[in-house]
Amino acid sequence: MIKLSGLRVAFDSGFRLEVESLKVREGEVFAIIGPNGAGKTTLLNAMALLNRPAAGTLEIMGKNALSSANMLPLRRAMSAVFSQPYLTNDTVFDNVALPLRLRGLRDAAAVGEVLELFQITHLKERNAKTLSQGESHRTALARAFVTRPKLLLLDEPFGALDERVKESIIRDLRRVIKISGAAVVLVTQDQEGALTLSDTLAVLVNGRIAQQGEPQEIFARPVSREVADFVGVETILPGKVASNQDNLCSVEAGGKTLMAVSSCVAGDNVFFCLRPEDISVSLNQDAGGRRNNFKAKVASVAPWGLEYKVELDCGFTLQAAVTKQLVDGLGLKPGAEVYASFKAVAAHLIKRNL
Repeated sequence: MIKLSGLRVAFDSGFRLEVESLKVREGEVFAIIGPNGAGKTTLLNAMALLNRPAAGTLEIMGKNALSSANMLPLRRAMSAVFSQPYLTNDTVFDNVALPLRLRGLRDAAAVGEVLELFQITHLKERNAKTLSQGESHRTALARAFVTRPKLLLLDEPFGALDERVKESIIRDLRRVIKISGAAVVLVTQDQEGALTLSDTLAVLVNGRIAQQGEPQEIFARPVSREVADFVGVETILPGKVASNQDNLCSVEAGGKTLMAVSSCVAGDNVFFCLRPEDISVSLNQDAGGRRNNFKAKVASVAPWGLEYKVELDCGFTLQAAVTKQLVDGLGLKPGAEVYASFKAVAAHLIKRNL
């Protein structure tokens, strides 16, 4: 559906987007995540044919997308949704029907179908300016699908939505995408939304794709510290591999010996990475077969989404995610003495330069 190579977009500010290779297959949901200023919207705008790259090739649906002869037909075969819905001062029905009218078409059945898919049929006579934020986003998504696009481009479509509304919209969007068969490119900072929707994930850092592949693999096995930081690896310790026996590495980090499953070899300088949900906290030393067990003191306890983040001083710092029930049940508060444990397979080593 999309194939680009050697893509370059430069700005007077000095920022450069440089993407060596990227492919989006038919029917695939391809999510691009990354921090603010990474170039996500710039890349999406190039795919939407809104920004012309300074160099490189871009094919969409098998056609040269940078040829002026192909641009209008390709634009009509795709839809875009931005972080702001940009609805007109008209009814919901007329907003959704707008792309059809711009093409000289009238298809009330198509409008009715997408209104039903996004569960806003009851709003069709309402003025769009009176809608809630969630209703406005649903209307914008329905408008994008009314032309039955082959390619859908989404730029931070869940921004500023509260969690309950966002989850509901993501659930319906996932269902509609499957029904439509459209290829989707989603750029977002919302990691949960990207994980829920995407088949393939790319992490964009400083204008370059740092890693791409299956979403779960990227979150579990980031290839660099920059990627690890962005995908929620809260514990990143510089260390050195002391030994490796059958891919079980002994790592000297934080003044302790830590165990990790890895193909790294003795002498490798590494970052020892752990996600907060992989750390267990208890009042007794773990007896469940975890190779890493440390006596710890609670440094802080703070709300973290639906859970709590507990900072633990084990001689080095660990960040653990725990439930409210566990905080209350163990009496976790600053100064409390506990045990922290994690499996060797939960740790991930990233080779680093000195």
